[in-house]
Amino acid sequence: MIGILLITHGELGKSLIECATHILGDKPAFLEAFMIENDCAHEKMFSDISEKIKGLDQGQGVLILTDIFGATPCNIITKIIQPGKVDAIAGINLSMLIRSINYRHESFDALIAKAIQGAIDGIIHIQSNQSC
Repeated sequence: MIGILLITHGELGKSLIECATHILGDKPAFLEAFMIENDCAHEKMFSDISEKIKGLDQGQGVLILTDIFGATPCNIITKIIQPGKVDAIAGINLSMLIRSINYRHESFDALIAKAIQGAIDGIIHIQSNQSC
């Protein structure tokens, strides 16, 4: 099973995990959040993230999901990415997270494709009188 680490601004990652837990009924194993703090040194965050990855990696790697491409969480993880072992996707939403949890028994490539498609599929313009 591929571990999943959410690296986000503030409590977003923790909140997304709480929402996923509510939807799925139980908190999924090997799923954690890491909050980026404005005043924390990048080297300290890098070290802390590396430790989280070690704890989540069960031999198949870790997928990192982050909130905004180009922001601090994304910039920090570019030094951690090792294709096929530690991969990352920016632009997390709840649909992406649920899809990631449900497909993390597949290969990294399949998981990444499913996660991205889940994020895209979860964005829908709701029309008046449309049932959800």
